[in-house]
Amino acid sequence: MKIHTLLLSIGLVVSSLAAHADEKLLTIGGSVTEIVYALGKGDLVIANDITSNYPEAAANKPKIGYMRTLSAEGLISTGATLVIAEAGAGPRNVLEQVNRAGLKVLQLQDNTHTPQQIAADIRIIGKQLNAESTEQVARDFEHAWQAADAKLNSLPDRPRVLFVMNNAGRGAQVAGDETAAAAVIKLARADNVMANQYKDYRPLTAEALVAAAPDVIITTSEGLEASGGLQNFLKTPGISMTPAGKNQRIISMDTQYLLGFTPRLPAAAMELGQAIRK
Repeated sequence: MKIHTLLLSIGLVVSSLAAHADEKLLTIGGSVTEIVYALGKGDLVIANDITSNYPEAAANKPKIGYMRTLSAEGLISTGATLVIAEAGAGPRNVLEQVNRAGLKVLQLQDNTHTPQQIAADIRIIGKQLNAESTEQVARDFEHAWQAADAKLNSLPDRPRVLFVMNNAGRGAQVAGDETAAAAVIKLARADNVMANQYKDYRPLTAEALVAAAPDVIITTSEGLEASGGLQNFLKTPGISMTPAGKNQRIISMDTQYLLGFTPRLPAAAMELGQAIRK
């Protein structure tokens, strides 16, 4: 899909598709930010959102808040000339508003949580930024994923796992279908115990948790910290009564690394696949 067609499909028109050396870039979404830096264009970034915590240079940039609760004033105040945003960024009308105010906006359209989508995003963003390294970066990612995928295929068994999200103090929720967690569990060659029951995330109930009987529970490092550490996490209603809780088979990983579907996906999926089998 051509970038111009992509932009018009959401009603955002970019006046110039080729980024120039003095472009002031605002990246929204950790995956977008990581791709920009992987393409060697990190020097264009003047600000990003709070999910953009890797690499370290990106983590130290001014923040415009959370990618799903953007404000037009916040985006415009950065002085950016170009905004590149993940598919889930919004609200959409905010991005339309800043485009009408004169900022060029590229919002990725697909969010399939697949390695193939990451490679496609690298090529789309690279074309927008006129990055000479685009095809090499995309191919390097594809080769890294092919190698990781072959290793994952050789792992034994298919552990029964549950993903618990407990970030931002909103209470524990479990991941159903069509979530990044469900996708990465599948890539790690494991079975999500909440598959085929519902989509998205839902509040955790002790009864459903006990009935699901996961062998391993996956959570985020941030969620574990928000719970007050492992011992407090194990006190979450129902968890201690599962095989995972009884055996303290709790795996925690950085949110963006695990769920961001960034160029680091091959390493993240491999690390998860090995961890849930220890």
